[in-house]
Parts: sequence; structure tokens; C-alpha cells
Amino acid sequence: MIRIHLDETTRDELKALRRADLPHKVRDRIEMVTLSDVGWPAPRIAGHFGRHPQTVRDLLRSFLARGSSALHPSRSGPDPDLERRDRVEAALRELLRRGRTWTSGQLSRALTERDISLGARQVRRYLKRMGARYRRTGSTLRHKQDPAKAERARRVLANLKARAEAGLLKLYYLDECGFAPTLPTGCSWALRGERKLVEYEAPQGRRANAIAAYRPYDLSPRLEVFAAERTWDAYDLLGFLGALPCSRLPRVVVLDNAGLHTGRVVRAARARLAARRGIYLYFLPAYSPELNEIEPVFRQVKYQEMPRRSYTTRSGLREAVVTAFDGYGRRLRPKRVERPRPAA
Repeated sequence: MIRIHLDETTRDELKALRRADLPHKVRDRIEMVTLSDVGWPAPRIAGHFGRHPQTVRDLLRSFLARGSSALHPSRSGPDPDLERRDRVEAALRELLRRGRTWTSGQLSRALTERDISLGARQVRRYLKRMGARYRRTGSTLRHKQDPAKAERARRVLANLKARAEAGLLKLYYLDECGFAPTLPTGCSWALRGERKLVEYEAPQGRRANAIAAYRPYDLSPRLEVFAAERTWDAYDLLGFLGALPCSRLPRVVVLDNAGLHTGRVVRAARARLAARRGIYLYFLPAYSPELNEIEPVFRQVKYQEMPRRSYTTRSGLREAVVTAFDGYGRRLRPKRVERPRPAA
């Protein structure tokens, strides 16, 4: 009969090892060795763990021969080819940086042209090891930006944000957003074998539009919105600016270079807005929507706050848009003010 007799040093080592984050197989092997040390025979240990007695005997013999290293399962097969792994991962990174989309099958064929033979399933394993994910693509306009102007705008906005957080001004981000009667397709949970279907409605002449101003850097963040079943003009924009909450602090409104914002009517009214109402307009450089912090608000409202994705009337669509913006605005949390603690 095989019997393990542990000395105090080995017993303490196993106790410390049991407190570590280990695979279940390693934990079971530690318990088998410990039970053998207290006098359990191999058949009894095997019955306790639901294993074959010969499996337990092999473990105990291995532990007597190799010590604690026998507790960890040995890797089967040949040693990994680390050089090939690095070569494959380098090739995949170079391919993924190209300006095109890829499937695992297309990557497999592209690797074949580099004398690397991998099937689509093997390619997916490599991609998961690298931390890559199969994700929905996005759109960008950064390739059309003037980098110098965009960087200058980032510095200006950082300064405005700091002054707004210090309570020296009110900073708004303004833009317009259109809503079609059938909203863009998104994601939803569904039962296996089922798929959510959205009833399509033609958009011609049935859109609702919203103009919104978002004030995130304030003790009380706000979202001002006006929605209608028509398109906007410059006088609508000026009326919306004039309806912003009054304040004794200067109000800076960040907006893009759309024709509605830079037209003759708005240009002529800028001096009057600044002198009479304390409203100053700051125009972002062209092709820089990522600098306007109201864009994520529009995306959240359009994709998350409107669970019903199709509307048969413009009035119903407008009401849903107003409800979605109101729900988002109500969840804006007041910012906490860190007050200095009194000296002890």
C-alpha cells in the first residue's frame, strides 16, 4: 500500500498552496496527498473523489518521486513554438491595422500569402489570445481634419472646461439631431432561435428634429432640448440661444461649422448676443464632431432611450423624442463639491 508521510515543512507548504488561486485539478491533488498523510488508503481516496484507484496511486507515486511539482498537471504534446507564435501575431497585427474590414476566413487566406497556414478557427484562437474582438465598425472624420486646428481647439476647450468647473462661466455644447420614423438597428436580447424585428417606415417627410444644448461641467448639469416636426433655420437657433437659462456668469456655447450656425443671420447677431445676453459662440474646427460633447448624448438617446424603434406618425415620433431626452436629463447627477475638512 502506498502511503504519504509529510514532514512539517512540506505540510506547511501544502497549506500555503491551498490558499492560492489554483485550478480545481490541483486542489483535488493536494487533498489526495493530505488524506493519504492522515492514513486514507488509495481506494478510499478514489471513492471520495470519484476517481479510479490507479489514478490516485499514480499521483501518490509521482508525489513521492517529484514532490510538489507532481501536483501541477504536465502539458501534453510538444513544447509551444514561441517563434512561430510571435510571427503569426506580428502578421495579424499588421493586417488588422490596414484600412479595411476582416473576417477570420479572410485573415486565414491573407496569412497563407505570407507562408503561414492557419484555418479560420485557429486564427480566432490567436485573435482571442491577442485580446482582439469582433466589433461593429465606426465612422470617423479625422482624416479630413486640420491637426493643428483640432489640437488648438482641444486646448481651448480644456481651458473652458476648467473655468466652468471653477464656477467662472457656463459651458454649453449645442447641436441638432434628426430622428427618422424607423430608428437605426441596434442590439437587443432575444430568446434562442428568435430575432427582434423592427417594422420599417419610410422616412420621406416624416422626420422629427431636435435642437439641444448640454451643460455637463456644472454643479447642476442640464440638458436643454426643443423638438419639432420641421427643419430648423437660423431664427430658430437664435430663439433657442435666447431661451437658455439666465445667468450672471458668461455663457459659452460650443457648436460646429454647419451652415445653420455660420450663416449671415447668426454672424450678424453674435455681437448682440454677447453684449445683451452674455452668450458667446465658440465654433469648432471643421470635421471635429468628437470635440462636441453633445454627440454621445444624441447617441445614447437614439440607441438606448427609445426602446420602441418604429413610429407611424410624426407626432408620435416627436413625443417619443421629447420623452427620451427628458428621461436622460432627469438622470444627470449633480456634481459633488469637495469641502475642505476642518483642522483637527
